[in-house]
Formats: sequence, C-alpha cells, structure tokens
Amino acid sequence: MHFLGRLISITISYSLFITFIERAWTVFIRLYVSQVQQKQKGGYTTVPPVENIQTLHAFDYRAIEPIKYRPFETKHHVTMGIKKSTKQDWIRIDRNYLERTVLRKKLLAENPEVCLGTSETANPAIRELYEEVMLDLLPKRFPTIFQIKGDVFYNLVNGTRHRISSALLDYTSMLRHLAENVEEDFYFMVPDAQDEFVLQGFIACFPQGLLPSAKVGMSVGEIHKPVPGYEGRLKKGVNRCFERMARGQSVGRLNWAIQGNHSQLFLPFDGANTIKTDDSPSAKAEFDPAASFLRVEHHTLTCLPRTGTIVFAVRSYMTPLTQIRDEGSGPTLVEACDAMPEKFGVYKNRPTWGPSLRAWLREEDYASEKQDLLTSPATISTRSCPFAKSREPDSSASCPFAPGTNQHGSTAS
Repeated sequence: MHFLGRLISITISYSLFITFIERAWTVFIRLYVSQVQQKQKGGYTTVPPVENIQTLHAFDYRAIEPIKYRPFETKHHVTMGIKKSTKQDWIRIDRNYLERTVLRKKLLAENPEVCLGTSETANPAIRELYEEVMLDLLPKRFPTIFQIKGDVFYNLVNGTRHRISSALLDYTSMLRHLAENVEEDFYFMVPDAQDEFVLQGFIACFPQGLLPSAKVGMSVGEIHKPVPGYEGRLKKGVNRCFERMARGQSVGRLNWAIQGNHSQLFLPFDGANTIKTDDSPSAKAEFDPAASFLRVEHHTLTCLPRTGTIVFAVRSYMTPLTQIRDEGSGPTLVEACDAMPEKFGVYKNRPTWGPSLRAWLREEDYASEKQDLLTSPATISTRSCPFAKSREPDSSASCPFAPGTNQHGSTAS
C-alpha cells in the first residue's frame, strides 16, 4: 500500500512537470514569434544591456560653459539630421542650471496646465521616465548635485527635495519633479493600435511656437503638418526613424531659429516662429538684431525599454546675435537664412527679421573691411585712397550676399 502511494505521487509529480515544460515552451514560442513580427515591422523588442553611466565625481556646474551649437554652419537642407546618442548625454547641465531651474519652478507654479500634461495612455511611460532619470541617471551621473538618502531625493544646487517612491506619487507630481530638476522638456509619443506615435503627455516649460495641450492626441505627422516641405521625403524619414528605433536606443538632432527682440524661453503659442509673442513693447517693436538671439534646440529621441514610448527631449540654447557676429559667423548665418526655401523662410518668419539682420551684418562687414584697409601697410605707405582696392576685380572683396555668389544652401529646420 505504501509502495502504491509513492507510485501515485511520482506519477502526479511527473505529470505536473511535463505540463510545466509544455507551458514554458508555449510561452517561449509566442515570445519568439512576437519578436520576429516586431523586427519585420522595424521595431525591435529586445532590450540592450543597461548602459554604463560615467560618474562625474568633481563636477562643478558653474565652470561648464553652454555647448556652442552652430547648426547653420553645416546643415545644408531641411532634414532630420539625426546622430546616435547615449543615455549619459540625455541630460545636460552647465553654468545656467540654477537660473534655469528656478525659472522652471516659477513657470510651473504660474502655468501648470500649460507646462504639464498627463493621460492614462502616457502614465506608464511617465513612471518609466521618472525612474530612469530621477532614480538612476541623475544621482549616478552628477553626485555633486543629486543625492538619494533613504526615500528622499536631494538637489544640492537649487535646494529642492522630493519623496522618490514612484508607487506613492501621482503622475503630475512625477512630471513636476522632473521639470524642477532638469532643463530638458519632454514629450511622450505613445504608439497606438495602428503603430502611429501619438502625443499623450508632456513637460513644456520652454516651448517655442508650440502649445502642447492643443497637440495632445495628434500623431507625429499631424503635429508637423504645418512645416513646409514636411510631406514627402522628410515625412518618410521621420516615420522610418520612429519605426526602427530599438528599445533603449537614443538619437539626437538640432533645430534652430532666429528669435527677435528678447531671450524669453517660455513661448507657448500655437503657431510658427515669430517675434510677436506677447503684448510687451519689445514684442511689438521693429526687429532689432542687437537685442535678438539664435535659438538652438538639441532634440533627443529615446525609445523607453519597458513601454516602447518614444520620449522627445528638447534642450534650448540662447546665443545673442552680437556674439554670433563677433565670432565671425555672421556671413555664414545670413547665407544660411537666405538659402531657406521661400515657404520655409516664411514659416521661420524671415520676412520680419531677414532684411534687418542682413543689413546689420553687411554694415559690420563693411566697417571691418574699411578699418583693415586704413591700417594696412600698403595703404599707409602710398597714402592711396583706402577704397581703391575695392574697385579692382578681386573676388575676396566682393559682397558675400550679392546675387550669384556661391551659396552652399544652409537651411534651418
């Protein structure tokens, strides 16, 4: 009887074991087939190993100059212009950090419905981004600024502190914590049932010509529909980029524009680039190049490993046009602006700032050339007319903006 009981027990155990193996094999096959199907669509489901983050142990943000992006010098036509990026370069910090994060906290308090947006569809991605940035990237990359002690996150520069348990936080609080600790804005593009990436959530403290709340529920193509030249090759390139991004992968690109008469970062209006952003006198005044800026946006697109949501991060840089001129990049900037296709130039508001900017830089070139001629040895020794040389057929003395000059066609996008 004892032997029979043991036999029955062994038989049951063996049956359970076989059932377990069969179910495990079924799950494996389903996952494998799903992965193959995703690869055929261009979207890989495999998650790469966790990227090593280099720790900056002696990092002093006050000693870090903003990156001098000059995309108009190399970008010759309207294109995505993407390059591979890394997780540790996702967040940038420089000497403007304290001023910018204090401003963001103020904007969040005054314009919460404009700066933050959540939805049931975006919430899983919001939690994932919060954990990636607040709990992993920031304290690992910048331990001189961010520290976690117990369940409290400390910012040693701007003095903010947060409870970090994502299980206890609502999604708006997660977005607020992110917004108060980094300069980057984030837009959550969530794939829908048709594999279209749709804007479902955002942090937008420094938007330019964009009212994110008006774009929620719109796909990438719908959001970019007003951009001249988007339909066609550029649209196909954008769609291909989104579809082929592997989970955990990041890519970066640059966008630039001329911002007239002020350095304001918070421009939440639904339209294209323009200097008339509010009712202030500076916004209504005639375009003044000396009071205007080159606005460069560094865009990072990252496909989150768990949710597959593509997070569109935007970091804004403001450079006075006087600095661009003093660097000697003025002729190249005007050449790039002049080379914009007509409709694209209108979209970038070139009719408003183009003539004044061109004349301002021409005047500077003329004054510089005149001074060089006055002080040159040949002019001083012969006491000849300082402008005599300009009458000679010398291509180096010709106006770089004259019709027919050799332009390489740089364009903002």
